[in-house]
Amino acid sequence: MVANIAVLLLGGAAACVQAAAYPSHAPLFDYERRHLTPSHVSRWSPENRALFRFDSDEDFQKRDLRQRKGECKVFPGDKDWPSDKEWEKFNKQVDGALIPTVPLAAPCYKNWGVYDQAKCAEITARFTDPYLHTADPASGMWPTYQGRTCLAHDSPNDNCTLGGYPSYAVKITNVAQIQTSINFARNKNLRLVIKNTGHDFLGKSLGAGSLSLWTHALKDLDFIESYKSDSGYRGPAIKVGAGVIFRELYDFAHEKGVIVAGGICETVGYAGGYFALGGHTPMSGYYGMAADSIEAIQLVTADGKFITASSKQNAELFWALRGGGGSTFGVVTSVITRAHPKMPVVTTTLFFGVGGDVTNDIFWQGIKAYFEQFPLWAENRAYTFFVVGPGFFDPTQLSFALVPFWAPGHTIESSNKLLQPWLDRLAELGIQVTPNVTRFDSFKEAHAASWPGITVGSVGLNNNRLFPKSIWEDAGKFERFMGVLRRHVDEGRSIVGYFQAPRNRLNVDNAVSSAWRHANAFLLSGAPIEGGENATQAQLQAAAKNNIEYMEPWRELSRPRDFGGSYGNEGDVVEPKWQEEFYGIQYERLLRVKGKWDPKDVFYATTAVGSERWEVRDGDWGTQTQMGRLCRI
Repeated sequence: MVANIAVLLLGGAAACVQAAAYPSHAPLFDYERRHLTPSHVSRWSPENRALFRFDSDEDFQKRDLRQRKGECKVFPGDKDWPSDKEWEKFNKQVDGALIPTVPLAAPCYKNWGVYDQAKCAEITARFTDPYLHTADPASGMWPTYQGRTCLAHDSPNDNCTLGGYPSYAVKITNVAQIQTSINFARNKNLRLVIKNTGHDFLGKSLGAGSLSLWTHALKDLDFIESYKSDSGYRGPAIKVGAGVIFRELYDFAHEKGVIVAGGICETVGYAGGYFALGGHTPMSGYYGMAADSIEAIQLVTADGKFITASSKQNAELFWALRGGGGSTFGVVTSVITRAHPKMPVVTTTLFFGVGGDVTNDIFWQGIKAYFEQFPLWAENRAYTFFVVGPGFFDPTQLSFALVPFWAPGHTIESSNKLLQPWLDRLAELGIQVTPNVTRFDSFKEAHAASWPGITVGSVGLNNNRLFPKSIWEDAGKFERFMGVLRRHVDEGRSIVGYFQAPRNRLNVDNAVSSAWRHANAFLLSGAPIEGGENATQAQLQAAAKNNIEYMEPWRELSRPRDFGGSYGNEGDVVEPKWQEEFYGIQYERLLRVKGKWDPKDVFYATTAVGSERWEVRDGDWGTQTQMGRLCRI
């Protein structure tokens, strides 16, 4: 349809440049200066105004009656799907940035007309590399939620389909394109999705029949040495573009002699879903969650307006944007985050496993002694990342890997002192370990040495729990907790875990889940899928059911009423009662903010605030894929 459209720049969105004032005490990026106002649209032809108009205040308060009757977002093949002429007009308005989706692995199949055996081999070899997917306008990193309809295998005679991939993406290079895209999607009743990197574990950046806003090119960074925030914060800050990933942000902060509270995976985007649902960080002992350091947000809202949110400007929306979930309230174009003082980090790694004189019982006594240290470590601002389960030394034997114990602001001596009670207990048990201790002068150096990257592109199901500190305050609960973990691993499953205690270190008011404010441990697991990439519908349904059932003992120890819960960015897409599990006591307030700022549900993402009003009709795979119509329930 639009693959061969000539690009016409005159009259497009980029031609509309608004010389805006500087909001929130910091200049707009150049790409943010190129934004639209209703006065621009008023000068367009009636036909263009119908397609790209903003919602007026009156219109914006009216819900779409078709949606209230349970109808669906427009889908390819429907009579209301935009015509070729309308797609051409839209492409012109976004400066020729409209990209028809071709699945990343399409060169492995003949039905797309792009079969290339050598290219297929390259894609297959790199399919687990996050950078491959971040560079593609539509690809997500977890094929389970796309529908597994075009995997990277040399299968020339098989059929590769879009499945849950969007129909089109817009490569965003200025705010006017975001506004035009939102207005077009809203006015034509299209499903809209947002992608930066595609990291989302639940497939929120996917959606069959959708228009995707690909923000990955918004890479600007600006260091503000003396920032004056609406909240009263005074000090250094960094303004971060929506497409910036952690590696880029950490490099930039390091050059400026500061650090930013971000995550461990270098390819995750900072200013998107990560901070939007809180954002856990190895610096949590000092600064809490990443969302706690955010001082201002530039975004485009569901009515197409470009606004600022801060503690004094659109304050209720600002509250919700920091912890209330991504793809929910608007499209973020940049954020301003506090920049914290540079500090050294000491890391310690060690490994041990079952074997020799170390029996299963002795092994678990060592693990129990490890968990017993969490309150002490919380007081001293430490953080850990670890894996316990079969496979490190011998696939048939249990092992434990601490990779690493992370002690920011500590010396080698003070870090060793924190670990010594546990190491002494291991020695008593006859568990021999050789700690590898390293001091780094900076966060960036420690991060690069500790977390070189992750692999993606696999088929599987995720789950996690946030365990509250109250478990450590009750001996009976703690014994039950350790018993639950042991049974889980004894049944052949691994646990990936973090000790972290974010609390509310900066004493801010935002929508971060109450579970994070009380957490002492964040533990993840998952369910195997019989059949793997070729799993049938019945096999995936069984795996999804199994995933829920296996986690029930974890839930019993970490109910929201006890300030437990689950982290929505890495959770189960069909988590029971996800509203309270992912958002804690904040959910009802978040729902009210959603109703005010997006009454027509322009923005939808699975398990996002208000998404219970919608369903993706994918044929029931047990877990929610994105390969179906989006319809109001």
